[in-house]
Amino acid sequence: MEMQAVWSDRGGALDFDAPPGCDESPGLVVLSRGGSLVVSTPVATAWLVLRGGLDVECREGRFELGSGQWISLERDARPTLYAGPGALVVGIALTASMQAQLHQSAQMTLFPGIGTVAPGTRAAALGLWRRCAAYDRNEIRLREVDRHPLGQLLRLLAAQQVTYRVLVDRCPGRSLRRKRQVFSRMQRAWMYLEGHLDRPVRIPELAELSNVSVWYFTKTFHALYGEGPQAASARMRLRHAAKLLRRTRLSVSEVGAACGFENNCSFSRAFRAQFGVPPSLHRLHDAVLPASPANRPDMQRQAATG
Repeated sequence: MEMQAVWSDRGGALDFDAPPGCDESPGLVVLSRGGSLVVSTPVATAWLVLRGGLDVECREGRFELGSGQWISLERDARPTLYAGPGALVVGIALTASMQAQLHQSAQMTLFPGIGTVAPGTRAAALGLWRRCAAYDRNEIRLREVDRHPLGQLLRLLAAQQVTYRVLVDRCPGRSLRRKRQVFSRMQRAWMYLEGHLDRPVRIPELAELSNVSVWYFTKTFHALYGEGPQAASARMRLRHAAKLLRRTRLSVSEVGAACGFENNCSFSRAFRAQFGVPPSLHRLHDAVLPASPANRPDMQRQAATG
């Protein structure tokens, strides 16, 4: 059975629904130059920004991805995606059967998450995308997908999550399948924090999203990531505030409000505790921040020393 793939280009807007035979085969989706897409069917997806930018709105929140970044979403995320001008984004829609096969694999699986690939990996992904299908530039529609390079592209994306393996081992559960299930739920909660940088997220909200009790969620989250969900939320929102201070003309109080802090005093106090300088001086000095939490190097250090 041939796999049909779609391409949204130059301001085009598409609704991706499960095509005939989707239960048997994954699909390929390409967004470019202002194209947008609504995934209206329950299907897991993975996206890689080859160039330009991509805005994603889904159940986990809102995300802005740049060139070389990837995002992996579960079945009920149902994202809406907007490619920026000059962007090129490739996505894979995974069927339930393929997801089941991935979770049974000891070496290759895809968890919810966000990260960045190296420039060389991005070039390899572009080469695989070009091999995936013969396409007509005039029709702006991919016509036939080659299974082999599509599988290689999927493996390339899965390889970006190699640092998750140690974290999976830390999860409670007697079987690898159960540990992966728990990790997927915690990852979804982590993404939910990253996707809601405009407000504090309540722990019961995260526990409900993860389908576990508040006690179980709090204990597992802290054991896995080395900090509680509220501390992680505050740190993410402060980093977002620092980004807004550098890139916008919003006042300090406006930045604090945009990041969910109740008043300017609490924002300035929390910001200084995090970065060592008040927000106003951070803007003046254009301070250099640690690496983005989307890549979670703190988790990687924990994994290396855990």
